[in-house]
Amino acid sequence: MSHHDQKPARDHQHLHLRRSPVAPAGVAAATLLLALGCGGRNPVWDAPVGRAQPFALDDALAVVDPDANRVVLLTTDVTRRARVEAVPIQRGMRAATMAPDRSRLFVVSAGDAGEMPPDGSAEQGPALEVVTTSVAGRRTYPLSEPLDGIALDPRGEWAVLFASKSAGGLVSNPNELLLVDIGKPAGVAAGGAVANPVAHTLRSFGGKPQRFTFTDPLELPGGLRRLLIVETEQDVAIVDLLHPADPEITVQLTSGQDARRVHPAAVAVTDGDPGPNDARIAIRTDDRNVVIATLLPATDRDFSPSLNLTDVGAVPSDTAWVRTDAGALGLAALVPGAGKAVVIDPTTGLTVDVGLPAAYQRLSLVTAAATKASTVPAAGPGAAVPQPVDIALLWNANGGGVAFWELGRVAGQPYRSVETVGVTSAVTSVIDVGSAHPELKILQTRDTAFFVLDLKARTSAPFQTSSASLVIAPSAGGTRAWAYVPGSSQIASIDLQTLHATERRTERPLSSLFEIAASGAAPGAPAPRSLIALTQTGTWAAAVYDAASAGDANDAAGDAHTDIAGLLLEGIDAF
Repeated sequence: MSHHDQKPARDHQHLHLRRSPVAPAGVAAATLLLALGCGGRNPVWDAPVGRAQPFALDDALAVVDPDANRVVLLTTDVTRRARVEAVPIQRGMRAATMAPDRSRLFVVSAGDAGEMPPDGSAEQGPALEVVTTSVAGRRTYPLSEPLDGIALDPRGEWAVLFASKSAGGLVSNPNELLLVDIGKPAGVAAGGAVANPVAHTLRSFGGKPQRFTFTDPLELPGGLRRLLIVETEQDVAIVDLLHPADPEITVQLTSGQDARRVHPAAVAVTDGDPGPNDARIAIRTDDRNVVIATLLPATDRDFSPSLNLTDVGAVPSDTAWVRTDAGALGLAALVPGAGKAVVIDPTTGLTVDVGLPAAYQRLSLVTAAATKASTVPAAGPGAAVPQPVDIALLWNANGGGVAFWELGRVAGQPYRSVETVGVTSAVTSVIDVGSAHPELKILQTRDTAFFVLDLKARTSAPFQTSSASLVIAPSAGGTRAWAYVPGSSQIASIDLQTLHATERRTERPLSSLFEIAASGAAPGAPAPRSLIALTQTGTWAAAVYDAASAGDANDAAGDAHTDIAGLLLEGIDAF
């Protein structure tokens, strides 16, 4: 049974032979008869489906099916016709993740990992595989050892592979990293060339990697370059991505004078002012001191960190580099235990305390979207165009809602720099809407309500919900947001321009909801969007709708959609 195109029909059903363990006895008997009559069948029919995992690429729904050693790609066109393609992957899948821009899927596999390959199959080694809807974009990077952890560069240039705590081998070293330049093909070192992937083993002082941060290009003493910052359980390592095989720089957070251990909690990076000696890394820890590492020239390498510690009064919960009065660089730290924020001057170490109306734990810079034109001072004759001061959104406080923090008022009257918004619920997450409405954020709360926050107008529109388990997913373009409760058959669409909400029902309870671009748009026209309601039971089912009309009155009858009753059976040959 090979994959084929599906035509739009409301009650279109497929008769499929189900994969175990959900196949009823009658179907199992039918498949046995088929196998006897045709000389055998594909063993994938007996593979379970419980480990399958969906990802919403920009132009496809990708389902990683590790027990069948494949990725199932569901794509659609402008008429909602669906095409299902099965892309083979290596055996022994260990991890899968999606590129931040949703362009590619990355799959890490162990291969046969020392075991005998299936009868008639060539032995497979560990690999990182890149899966896209375009055959030309697919790549395989052989790995020197089986790993099960992967972290991706937000800029799409690098991936780092490592052994996580769930590694299945008898013995593994979590400080052995493989750095993959995903813009280049795989290759071994020859004639002075650099291998890809590059093996890099961190010097360990007892810890193992917990988080990875890829920096933007920084103007360092040795030139423009990017860094990989690795937070272990008790120190921070800095890897120069221009020379990924060279030894890293380790910033130890514990003095060694006592048994107490300080653990890194997060890092924040800035390129500072123009010039090669102003790039800085702020290290937030579980201690009341914030560590600021300034990357300065060194005698034995291009740069080396110079460390300063600043006591902020209690353990900080979040930090960010900001521009304060007159464009000065500062590090903003939230200190909920002391009910305040602190701004640190990275050059002098001096601090300014800012009292807060609630114990906010998170902050996000929203300067571009929240700046009002009237607040930007006009430039005088011949003067440089003034820049708007930084604005931070504060959130995640019990009953504190959200607040705007104007960083430009820190030095003069800091008590006037915070403006609260009328959200009484505790905000648990802030969701970016998208490019169509950069001034909007969706605030999820612990209650049966969410809010659409307008950063410029400083207003918050409340929406009541029937369940605290509501999942909210903005559309890719930011014109609308989808809301649903897993296990239900209701979908709500919120128009983010008018804030009008409409609802529709699906034919079966849905597990997750995805919006992808459809193919076949006219040249120069924007790609239409398809909405996929996925049901993750049995061999999985999917319903494909036109995202622009799903939930509208014209689509209330539910006629205009394509139904795929056995998504994980598409592309499987029975004989």
